Amino acid sequence: MLYLFLMIIASAATVQSHVHHRNMFIHSTGNVTSKMLESRSDVYSYLHLSERNKVLQEENAILRMQVLAAGDTLLGTDTTRIFLDTVPYKIISARVIKNDFHKRDNYLTIDIGSNQGIKNDMGVIAANGIVGLIDKIGPKYARVISILNSSMSLNAQIKGTNTIGSLVWTGKDPYTMNLIDVPRLARVKKGDTIITGMQSTSFPPDIMIGRVKKVALIETGSRYDIEVTLFNDLTDLGYVSVIKNRDERARKRVDTLIVGNEK
Repeated sequence: MLYLFLMIIASAATVQSHVHHRNMFIHSTGNVTSKMLESRSDVYSYLHLSERNKVLQEENAILRMQVLAAGDTLLGTDTTRIFLDTVPYKIISARVIKNDFHKRDNYLTIDIGSNQGIKNDMGVIAANGIVGLIDKIGPKYARVISILNSSMSLNAQIKGTNTIGSLVWTGKDPYTMNLIDVPRLARVKKGDTIITGMQSTSFPPDIMIGRVKKVALIETGSRYDIEVTLFNDLTDLGYVSVIKNRDERARKRVDTLIVGNEK
């Protein structure tokens, strides 16, 4: 202990009396301090990952609403300030806590429910396209029927045209789906983009779905069966967004009136 005490005194005297040694000591101390601060920052960041992810999801939801507002020609030009009140869609972020994709009829579970205003038939999307529809709800959780489900049939459209069809899953490849009921006169080719159509009340129009991989005529050449490669990787979903259509009830009421008048 006496030796250590004398060594500390000698080292301190050396640092104080020599400029070169003093600079080296300050530099070394700065490096150690920086490493300690960096390590503390890394630990802090790791412990707050979930909180940061939640903030990022909220920011992404706001950005998605801005995109929807900017794409709606009925909103006019000044959408940056009033889009939250005028755009017909509200987006709520959620975390995926269970995801099936290897069965014929697949479902997801997300960590929001009726407490957050979630209702049946609300559309669910991820970063690169559609995911499915809400079909069961609890106070804190909700079940999503995946587009990778044999009972699902969604309205979809060939981008750049007015041609629509039904998007279905054959139960084989989780990366591809089929667009059916497309008439023979439709303009479609390999590489075309498939998007959500105007007829859906669960999804906004023009959300990307996938790209045409293969086109084949069926039913004696009267219709196309189109194989579509999905943009979304449904086998790897961490966070999703639930879409609430503010105009859904009014639109369904109008559609019902139109059908009634036609009858």
